[in-house]
Amino acid sequence: MSADKVGNVIPGRGDEDRVARWYFGGIASAGAACCTHPLDLLKVHLQTPHEGKVTLTGMAIKVVKNEGVLGLYNGLTASLLRQLTYSTTRFGVYEVAKQAWINTQDDKKRPLPFYMKIAIAGTAGMMGGFVGTPGDMVNVRYCEMCFV
Repeated sequence: MSADKVGNVIPGRGDEDRVARWYFGGIASAGAACCTHPLDLLKVHLQTPHEGKVTLTGMAIKVVKNEGVLGLYNGLTASLLRQLTYSTTRFGVYEVAKQAWINTQDDKKRPLPFYMKIAIAGTAGMMGGFVGTPGDMVNVRYCEMCFV
């Protein structure tokens, strides 16, 4: 089996080995944040106190009138910070822990048992949450600040 610079190897189906590129998960999450950030911004705006009843559509119109279409992307950098820290940590910890478990086994091609996948995923999610929470807090504060 071969390994990349990071040392992650996924046993292949034949003589080939595939290398896990866990950082692509973090990059994909950042790309998704670029698409979903306007809804996140509107959600935060709707959660802040304001006069009268406002719908999601009404809030979107208000933001676009006051700040333009790019106003829907205020705070995108904070959203990207959150996604890059949380998701990259989560994917990285999962892949490294999975490889560590596989490397301790005699049969390296045997798949991970379900209970081990759950334990590793839970640990990776917890660590990702720990690392990503400051970025999430900055994201929410920035979105609130843009509304005031």
